[in-house]
Amino acid sequence: MTTEARMRLALPYLSPLWLMAVAVLPLPTQAVFLEFSALVVERTCTLSLNRSTLPLGDIPQSRLRPGQLVAQQPFVLSVKDCSGRPGGSLKPVVTVSGSGALHDGRWLFRGFGAHSATGVMVIQSDSEAEYSQPELRDGSIIALGNNGDVPRDQSFTFYAGASCGGNTGCAANTPGALTASVSFTFTYQ
Repeated sequence: MTTEARMRLALPYLSPLWLMAVAVLPLPTQAVFLEFSALVVERTCTLSLNRSTLPLGDIPQSRLRPGQLVAQQPFVLSVKDCSGRPGGSLKPVVTVSGSGALHDGRWLFRGFGAHSATGVMVIQSDSEAEYSQPELRDGSIIALGNNGDVPRDQSFTFYAGASCGGNTGCAANTPGALTASVSFTFTYQ
């Protein structure tokens, strides 16, 4: 038998071995990576205020007396376009935050470094507020529904005014600029 004939007989048996040898040879490779990031939220709402600034005007120091809320101005917080599915164990709320201090047991919002005892008191009310009504504080919670609810569209009216608190705060009151800021944040608890 000739060498050529032997090769023809062996070729069908050698072809799979040849393919296996080629398959185990390292081939040049290249890889690219894509990283993903997302924040998974249960549901959300749109919050808006009917005013972005609330000027209280010039307030004579003599008008700032214990237990008084002066130069009141209303503003409205609207909650709308809430999305999501009902269910779950969390409660939809708006959290209030802002710097300030307690004066005679009442929270007054005011900017950092304020030199006066005067601050801004914010009270949820549909009409001009009374000093004796509960005020918003840093960390106050406004419930928008029960656990698992998708909040409905709703509005909340507030009155903000200047105050020096009670006797102690008003005794320490001095003239000067008054600035304060309050933020409202939608969240689940």
